[in-house]
Amino acid sequence: MRLYRVLLHDPNAAADEPGGVLYVPPQQGGGRIDNPLHYGVLYVGDSPAGVCAEVFNRGAHRLKWTADMLPLRRYPHLARSLAWYDLGDDAPIADLDDPRRLIEFELRPSNVITRDYAQSQAWALRIFERDAFGGIAWWSFNDARWKSAGLWDFTLITASGVEPLTIEHPALAEAAAILDIKLER
Repeated sequence: MRLYRVLLHDPNAAADEPGGVLYVPPQQGGGRIDNPLHYGVLYVGDSPAGVCAEVFNRGAHRLKWTADMLPLRRYPHLARSLAWYDLGDDAPIADLDDPRRLIEFELRPSNVITRDYAQSQAWALRIFERDAFGGIAWWSFNDARWKSAGLWDFTLITASGVEPLTIEHPALAEAAAILDIKLER
């Protein structure tokens, strides 16, 4: 399966160094399934448009996307980029879009997609502690056609490529069209 991620990329960085395609900042902890005292999470999705929506459909960018949202002043040497990865079909991912998994983990759909991250981090830790899965997948808050995932076992994926994002990138255009966000080139 092909997975995607938007990241701040440094082409000179090793994969697990800042700016690398597998790098997870040690201070990360505010995401849906984060539990930094137990594991790091690499957030990915099954669609280039879906991962763009997850990153950019927040705050001031909910109505209009422009080229000035791509660079970050704090990190001028890093480029917002789209990376893609390969995940084996037999990878042990707890897919919460499967009703049997929801029953197994005693979850309701509203528990999965809640914006109460303390709640989602608690059930994510319970799944992690089973020691049977390398990550969790669920449907995107932005559009249920997109799947989001968080992986704590980075050995399950292989980085396959990376390219800079521009405001003209097809993934941004598709996400903006689906979310009805104005795209200003």
